[in-house]
Amino acid sequence: MKLLRYSLKQEPRTLARLGLLITPDRIADLRAGYALHLTRRAGHPKGNELAELYMPRYITEFLHMGEQAWIALADAYTYLIDLIATEPDALGLNHEPVFLPLAQCRVYAPVRPSKLIAVGRNYPGYTQHPGKAPGKIPTGFIKTLSSIAGPGRDIIKPRITQALDCETELAVVIGKRCKDVPEDKAYDVIAGYTIVNDITARDLGALEKQGGHMFLAKTFDTFTPLGPWMITRDAIPDPMHLRIQTRVNGETRQDGNTRDMLFPIPQLIAHFSQITLMPGDIISTGSPGGGALANPDWFLNAGDIIESEIEGIGILTNGVVDEPPG
Repeated sequence: MKLLRYSLKQEPRTLARLGLLITPDRIADLRAGYALHLTRRAGHPKGNELAELYMPRYITEFLHMGEQAWIALADAYTYLIDLIATEPDALGLNHEPVFLPLAQCRVYAPVRPSKLIAVGRNYPGYTQHPGKAPGKIPTGFIKTLSSIAGPGRDIIKPRITQALDCETELAVVIGKRCKDVPEDKAYDVIAGYTIVNDITARDLGALEKQGGHMFLAKTFDTFTPLGPWMITRDAIPDPMHLRIQTRVNGETRQDGNTRDMLFPIPQLIAHFSQITLMPGDIISTGSPGGGALANPDWFLNAGDIIESEIEGIGILTNGVVDEPPG
């Protein structure tokens, strides 16, 4: 299942809600659909009220509710699959459309994590560069929540950089509060997966590294496009065999596979869960190399269109614009 946050394009962001990509071009309103299921199929007199509880506006809130929310989602999904086949123009209990064309909707970043941990140097491509040999443990850094941007949103190129780069990464979404997770239990704490485009100002990063650490180079506003949805764990049986591609203006800039990770997903979760991980937290698992690190002519400019694609999940698309004056 592909869970997302959306609103109709003419609606304000405050009306964004939880949806399900029920077909490649149709979104199901999960609250409206679950309310119909409870009322029509289960005969529950308070279908609307329960649907508001179990299908909140934010995926992170949904994840915090735990097992009961997943049971409700499974019931809603089964009902909606039947409903779209027999009643594609169905209306909810409040006379709202249950199914909406994807083209008429604005899709938002699927989750707002309490922390987004980005993993560095997790593919062999990075070991080909001097000084970038892998260590004995995974290395990571925090990307600020203000850097998150949704699908279709512009990446703002700051005036301070002339060396903007992008990297497509598989992002793991944590599904439950956890700490000190053993490797053999790692997949039990995963809710699903999404796509992260890790944007970096390489020239600023080189200056920051002289002091020991990068920060601004990774965390400017819009430097973490995320989405377009969260695909549930059951829909990706083996996340360690997924093709990762980045295209800029249709030209391939990265082409790798998650099987090449130096530290696979169970090791990453075991390592980073030495701190408490919360529902909705994200571990972005690193990039397979390429991009402007491989070709300096590939730094990004205003007008560029980036497509970050991961097999089985979809395509995250964002454009680049210059920071406005002032």
